[in-house]
Amino acid sequence: MEFSDYLKNMKPHTFHLLCIAVASTFAFTSPSHAADQTSTTPTTGSEVNNVQTPNTKDETVKIKKHRITKLNERLTTDEETLKKACRFESDIPMAPPAKEVALTFDDGPEPVQTEFILAVLKKHKVPATFFMIGEKVQAHPDLVKLVKESDYTLIANHSWSHPNFHEISPEEQAIEIQKSNTVSESFNTHKLFRYPYGNSSCESNQLLKSMDQKIVGWHVDSCDWAFDHKGSVDIKEALTCGVLSQNRKDYLEHVISSVHAHNGGIVLMHEIHPNTLKNLDQIITRLLAEGYVFKSLADDDFQKFLR
Repeated sequence: MEFSDYLKNMKPHTFHLLCIAVASTFAFTSPSHAADQTSTTPTTGSEVNNVQTPNTKDETVKIKKHRITKLNERLTTDEETLKKACRFESDIPMAPPAKEVALTFDDGPEPVQTEFILAVLKKHKVPATFFMIGEKVQAHPDLVKLVKESDYTLIANHSWSHPNFHEISPEEQAIEIQKSNTVSESFNTHKLFRYPYGNSSCESNQLLKSMDQKIVGWHVDSCDWAFDHKGSVDIKEALTCGVLSQNRKDYLEHVISSVHAHNGGIVLMHEIHPNTLKNLDQIITRLLAEGYVFKSLADDDFQKFLR
């Protein structure tokens, strides 16, 4: 499904939200890049809009900062020290079930984006897990209801406000987990949690274990945040999420080749980044054609990868 096809059948109120999102994108574009942004944001044909939320640019800056910090820390700190501090545990080292893929989407729910992703999943009859931010769950109960009622989805906890757990106290971490859990408990039936930015702590690991919540990492990092409106990733960004040099200007090929490299696995994507919307249909179509099977995180095959 192309995003332009989705637009044709969009409800009036949803189209209004889309217009706000697109307008916000231009509002956050610097004058020196405004003309370039306009010329690379088509609205018709097989191409898609750079649909973003007002906080997309801010979040991209944050995640780049945190990922570069993570890269530097891993390069300068021995593995045993990192392990004792329970840091950076989201990259799953174990090989996934052969030719099996579990899609995950972080940072929603979002007007327009959530509905579009659901439409693509429904088209292909493919399952996925939505790791939702508590304050967004509270703000968009209608979208949560749509996801909950889908035949192909799970809803999971992604903290209350998406802070970097390495920059807040254990007490604040606990509030983030528990507050979000109060609004998501009724539909987070499989008790799944993913750390914002993948940044874990020993204290929160223990708290989540006491709550019977399973921590979910990933095998494949789509790096959707790093592919800017020109579709390119710089060298440091590429190192943080395994983008090969030949794919630094090709988001679609990066995701496909990463799935190939792992022969399946849990795939990390984000609702708020345009590359996910633009390429999701093609990613699913190509992997299905290659014989990959899409599974839910609730499937027994993926349970051993949940901590």
